[in-house]
Amino acid sequence: MQTERSEESMNTTLTTKPVPQVSSRLNGVIVVVFYLLTFLTGGFFLFVGGSLGLVVDVTATVSYIALTVLFYMLSKGD
Repeated sequence: MQTERSEESMNTTLTTKPVPQVSSRLNGVIVVVFYLLTFLTGGFFLFVGGSLGLVVDVTATVSYIALTVLFYMLSKGD
Protein backbone atom coordinates (compact mmCIF):
# COMPACT_ATOMS: atom_id res chain seq x y z
CA MET A 1 0.00 0.00 0.00
CA GLN A 2 1.69 3.06 -1.23
CA THR A 3 0.14 6.44 -0.72
CA GLU A 4 0.90 9.25 -3.04
CA ARG A 5 1.82 12.50 -1.41
CA SER A 6 1.10 15.63 -3.25
CA GLU A 7 3.57 18.35 -2.47
CA GLU A 8 2.23 21.79 -2.87
CA SER A 9 4.49 24.74 -3.00
CA MET A 10 3.39 27.50 -0.69
CA ASN A 11 4.25 30.85 -2.11
CA THR A 12 4.22 33.35 0.71
CA THR A 13 4.91 36.95 -0.05
CA LEU A 14 6.48 38.97 2.71
CA THR A 15 5.47 42.58 2.61
CA THR A 16 7.67 44.84 4.63
CA LYS A 17 6.88 48.40 5.46
CA PRO A 18 9.65 50.85 6.27
CA VAL A 19 10.07 51.46 9.99
CA PRO A 20 10.17 55.16 10.80
CA GLN A 21 13.57 56.11 12.16
CA VAL A 22 14.27 58.84 14.66
CA SER A 23 16.72 61.39 13.32
CA SER A 24 20.28 61.36 14.64
CA ARG A 25 19.91 64.99 15.67
CA LEU A 26 16.91 64.17 17.89
CA ASN A 27 18.79 61.21 19.38
CA GLY A 28 21.70 63.54 20.11
CA VAL A 29 19.45 66.03 21.87
CA ILE A 30 17.91 63.26 23.96
CA VAL A 31 21.39 62.01 24.92
CA VAL A 32 22.46 65.50 25.98
CA VAL A 33 19.32 65.92 28.12
CA PHE A 34 19.89 62.61 29.90
CA TYR A 35 23.62 63.37 30.24
CA LEU A 36 22.88 66.68 31.96
CA LEU A 37 20.16 65.12 34.08
CA THR A 38 22.55 62.40 35.21
CA PHE A 39 25.31 64.77 36.26
CA LEU A 40 23.05 67.42 37.78
CA THR A 41 21.14 64.92 39.91
CA GLY A 42 24.37 63.14 40.82
CA GLY A 43 25.94 66.42 41.92
CA PHE A 44 22.81 67.37 43.82
CA PHE A 45 22.93 63.99 45.59
CA LEU A 46 26.29 64.94 47.08
CA PHE A 47 24.64 67.74 49.06
CA VAL A 48 21.28 66.18 49.94
CA GLY A 49 20.68 63.48 52.50
CA GLY A 50 17.76 61.53 53.88
CA SER A 51 14.78 60.32 51.88
CA LEU A 52 15.13 63.12 49.32
CA GLY A 53 18.69 61.96 48.72
CA LEU A 54 17.40 58.47 47.96
CA VAL A 55 14.95 59.84 45.39
CA VAL A 56 17.69 61.91 43.77
CA ASP A 57 20.03 58.90 43.74
CA VAL A 58 17.42 56.67 42.09
CA THR A 59 16.72 59.39 39.51
CA ALA A 60 20.42 59.70 38.71
CA THR A 61 20.75 55.93 38.41
CA VAL A 62 17.77 55.63 36.05
CA SER A 63 19.10 58.52 33.97
CA TYR A 64 22.49 56.85 33.73
CA ILE A 65 20.92 53.58 32.56
CA ALA A 66 18.86 55.46 29.95
CA LEU A 67 21.98 57.32 28.84
CA THR A 68 23.87 54.06 28.42
CA VAL A 69 21.06 52.60 26.31
CA LEU A 70 20.90 55.73 24.15
CA PHE A 71 24.67 55.72 23.62
CA TYR A 72 24.43 52.08 22.58
CA MET A 73 21.62 52.85 20.13
CA LEU A 74 23.61 55.73 18.62
CA SER A 75 26.79 53.70 18.26
CA LYS A 76 24.91 50.75 16.78
CA GLY A 77 23.75 52.86 13.86
CA ASP A 78 21.56 51.46 11.11
